[in-house]
Amino acid sequence: MGSDSIHKSSNYRLSLYHSAHLSIFSRTAFLFCIACFICLMRILHVDDNGKTGESKNILNSTRLRKALPYSPTNRIIAPREIESAKEELPSQCLNLVEHFNKCQSSTETIVFGCHRKWCSSWYGHCEQVNGIGDRTQRMLSMVTDALDKCIRIEFDYPQSRNGIDLRFPSSFEYRDPWGILAEIFHFRSYDVSNQGEIDVDSWGNFRDSSVVHRTFVHFTPTGYQWHRHYNPCLYHILFKTTNEFQTEISYYEDLFKLKEGHTIGIHFRTGDLTAFGVDNKDIRAPGGMNSLQSSYEKMMSCAETLAIKLNLRRQGGGNSHGHGKLRFFLATDNEHVKDMAKRDERYDIYM
Repeated sequence: MGSDSIHKSSNYRLSLYHSAHLSIFSRTAFLFCIACFICLMRILHVDDNGKTGESKNILNSTRLRKALPYSPTNRIIAPREIESAKEELPSQCLNLVEHFNKCQSSTETIVFGCHRKWCSSWYGHCEQVNGIGDRTQRMLSMVTDALDKCIRIEFDYPQSRNGIDLRFPSSFEYRDPWGILAEIFHFRSYDVSNQGEIDVDSWGNFRDSSVVHRTFVHFTPTGYQWHRHYNPCLYHILFKTTNEFQTEISYYEDLFKLKEGHTIGIHFRTGDLTAFGVDNKDIRAPGGMNSLQSSYEKMMSCAETLAIKLNLRRQGGGNSHGHGKLRFFLATDNEHVKDMAKRDERYDIYM
């Protein structure tokens, strides 16, 4: 009886031991599932800063796309994307698309990296590239250099907030080796924030190597001698407007009668300091209001000269030499310039 009681007691303690461990395992598994769910929500969540739900969906899809498994080689352009491009791009651009596709098979890659801290967090060194203008000009120049050497290019975060996405994400989209963790923790395995110099002459030395070789570059690297002679098809091959942004474009094209082809577009950029109060030396119209007025008159004079040269039709009929008003579309970051345009009765100016 005694030994039988001891045996039952041991079995009972063993049962409690297994039950306890099973309970701990269940709790651990449950907590792990919750952690995975939270991580997924972090990828899906975007602080839209007043953007529309459609803009948020664009960013979400980009993040999910970038979280796909990392594959460093042989990511040529997907056939479905090629077919779509043939319908959307001018026929003159298709030969360059084929050249791109050929070069994308190279094991040597130039990656245009994200370069600032994520604004909504205290960690990581990566941010969506929101700036265009001079960054885009230099990027197009470097892409031209890469194409001359027939080496692969990739982009880390397109300008989705601006309504611009990659035309060929299957091939052009950079995916960090850390995969989904890189998206969750806003982390990258590289850092180009110091805008380090690049050696374009060395590009192409590893083009036919059996080992993947990556060069990470800032959009505006230090000391880069950029050139402005690049194929006019280049930007449109790299990027396309999102469906949501294209809807807005079509709306304003109809509103401002832009499709008629008789409106001159004017971009009046006055600099970060004068436009947004940013503490830097970016002042493109120094000297106060007198300089702004002078620059405005120069802009309008240039636009009028171009309209006459192109023989554009004036508002109300007649050609550019008639008595009607020329139509201009003005995009500016300066409220004073907008006030000048509103008071200017010489032209029909849309803003």
